[in-house]
Amino acid sequence: VLQHATEASEYTLIFLLFLVGIQLRNSGMTLKQIVLNRRGMMVAVVVVASSLLGGVINAFILDLPLKTALAMASGFGWYSLSGILLTESFGPVIGSAAFFNDLARELLAIMLIPGLVRRSRSTALGLCGATSMDFTLPVLQRSGGVEIVPAAIVHGFILSLLVPLLMAFFSA
Repeated sequence: VLQHATEASEYTLIFLLFLVGIQLRNSGMTLKQIVLNRRGMMVAVVVVASSLLGGVINAFILDLPLKTALAMASGFGWYSLSGILLTESFGPVIGSAAFFNDLARELLAIMLIPGLVRRSRSTALGLCGATSMDFTLPVLQRSGGVEIVPAAIVHGFILSLLVPLLMAFFSA
């Protein structure tokens, strides 16, 4: 049963995105509005810049090598990837810290989205990181309405593309 869990969760996620796409289309949004969402792109740029700046600051505070701190800051909430990649590159302590850092980000996002989305939609979106197009998407949609979904998909897509690239770059 467990050998097919990964495949089943992948198909479930694809089905979820399919249903979200149908809902977006039924609400009158065009493919261009969804794919070229300016807010999603802007929030992604701010998240990357602020996360890397946070990595630089933490390198000095925690007396870590700069590349290690930047690699840890490049997870953007994708804990299943960051833990594995950074364990291979920097050892189990850094890998575990990256895993916990990204897992905590996702859990905080799930708890804080309902309150944050009323004050600042972009802040709620940025907190989700790379998970905004998959795991935290239903929470964003329930709290922020269908209007936030295109930005969430673009934001999550950009960050999901950057995570492996930045981690590989800083781990080299």
